[in-house]
Amino acid sequence: MVKAAAALMRKIWRQIYRQIFRKNRTLTLPVPPHPRGQQSGAVLGTFEPPPESQRVLLDELTENILSRLPEEMDCRTRGARVMAKLRDLVGNLPASADHHHSSRFGLLQHSLEVALKMLEEFEKTLLADAPPDGALFNTEADPLQMQYLCFVAGLGHDLGKLFDIELVTGERRWSPLNETYAEFLRQVKREPVLEWNEKRVRGGHAQFSPWLMHHLLSPADVRFIGLERLPELTGALTGTHTNQPTPLARLVSRLDQQSVEQAAPEWMIKRPDSKVNQFIRALRHLISDGRLRVNTLGAPVYITGDKAAVVIPRSLSAARGFLKQEDKTTLPSNHHLYDLLAQAEVVEVDENRQCVKRIRVLGKRGPVELYALIFATNTIIPQAILPTLPKVTFEVIAEEPTHANKTAEAEEAIRTTGVRPLD
Repeated sequence: MVKAAAALMRKIWRQIYRQIFRKNRTLTLPVPPHPRGQQSGAVLGTFEPPPESQRVLLDELTENILSRLPEEMDCRTRGARVMAKLRDLVGNLPASADHHHSSRFGLLQHSLEVALKMLEEFEKTLLADAPPDGALFNTEADPLQMQYLCFVAGLGHDLGKLFDIELVTGERRWSPLNETYAEFLRQVKREPVLEWNEKRVRGGHAQFSPWLMHHLLSPADVRFIGLERLPELTGALTGTHTNQPTPLARLVSRLDQQSVEQAAPEWMIKRPDSKVNQFIRALRHLISDGRLRVNTLGAPVYITGDKAAVVIPRSLSAARGFLKQEDKTTLPSNHHLYDLLAQAEVVEVDENRQCVKRIRVLGKRGPVELYALIFATNTIIPQAILPTLPKVTFEVIAEEPTHANKTAEAEEAIRTTGVRPLD
């Protein structure tokens, strides 16, 4: 019996090892001989409390999660303890440098959001009319164990980002492997300096998330999940940014993106250096300067009432040139920029989150059809020039049902270039 258990442990460890250590990836910090961070509860007085609105949001997220965890097998108590440990580990740290959830307590908020979404997704499989989804969830596992595994996977999916952060106070540097952020602050007793590692690779944090789970999971948690399901947890954590993710990792990745998109309007509009703000700033400058004409024949910008149509790719090319010359700034690809604008909710989108619209305007020889992004007028048109503009209208053309079934290549061409291929 002992030999069989030992052999099983070695097999599981080899699987975890292969998942985490890939070619050209090495761990730069030593694994602690005796992992710490097993105590439950937040360290009093360590972190300044979040703003009231954010505190209410964090409390609501926590309560919603706990309401979905059953009392059977101490799942609710267990979940509360794990979330308290998460707060000790990540504290008030952001989830990114200049992207989503980049404010104080951003990583904690984002982790709770994804964990809640994972529980909501799991609940759908318990509905009477829901078909069993064996591709995502292990139907042979105990439902309580599988639910808890989903919760933990969502909660810990971004822990590896702590390796992208450098926190220094004097000569003392924080090692997230050896201690939680709360323990570090309790030792240094002053505010550390935070810097993001300039050499970090996008998505590279995922492979390191399992190495910090010892701060969240106690031996009792591991026994409850089951040793045989630890590879599923590891695959869900490391596979969110790989080319061959596990089904559970694909679910975590999708719900992670949902949390990012929900936060997009706030951070994209508030941060002056976001790509969305840079693009809008370039449009406003070019319009004010007369380099992008408005409401004239052949113009790249048209307004009708509270809507403004920005013709693409013409206006986009002009904005790229302006930003590159003035600020040495480059915008992302057309496809990516359209997605960012849609996420920021500064352009009109359809039910498929597509923001490239077909419009009709008056040309020299009659009506002309163009492709455009539809903004609110006050977003891109300076108020001072509105009274001086000619009265020209444009019309958004509703897409016919047949167009919704075009091939992916055709739709990609529209999104990327703004030009509709010939039928």
